[in-house]
Amino acid sequence: MKTLLLLLLAFVSIESFSQSIKKQLLRVNTIEEAQNLAIENPLLEAELLSIHPEIENDAFANKVAESKAGEVFSDLNFTYKILFEKNTMAFRVSYIFLDANKIALAKIEELRTTILKEYSNGIPFSGLANKYTMDSNKNGDLGWFTEGMMVPEFETAVKNHKQNAVFKVDVANEKWYYIVLKTDNDKPIRELTVLKLKSNS
Repeated sequence: MKTLLLLLLAFVSIESFSQSIKKQLLRVNTIEEAQNLAIENPLLEAELLSIHPEIENDAFANKVAESKAGEVFSDLNFTYKILFEKNTMAFRVSYIFLDANKIALAKIEELRTTILKEYSNGIPFSGLANKYTMDSNKNGDLGWFTEGMMVPEFETAVKNHKQNAVFKVDVANEKWYYIVLKTDNDKPIRELTVLKLKSNS
């Protein structure tokens, strides 16, 4: 009986704590207000998330897909508020990365000429990525990404090409050199900014 009472008290305590968080969240509508809440309540382990339901396939993105700005909801461990949403563009490419920190620029240009020739001769881009890329992404697929996620030189080049174009991108100050295949058309999507708080601190 005593154990049952303790469990009931713990549940009531967690529930009232969760209700207290929800009340605080109703007053949070901006990034600055979210940051202030995080500073004032470090045990909440506040985190800002950018969620793109149209291009992310995880359970949480699916859960918030129909949510609107201002909504507050909880699961077992966390409470969330959709602070706001905006429209952004999403892009998808495959790439081959060549690192001038490891090999000479002349060798990179030689490799890029070879890669482009092999691609024009019908070798699949994924096979070329597996053979030549100098990072761990051996199939070359970058997946979907949104505006502001990549360095400006890369993003600008992607925006300036159409689907199925193959092109070079140089990020010279980092000594990063790429061959890029634009695999999909750009598409407008929603970006939800979500404040996530620990519910059971």
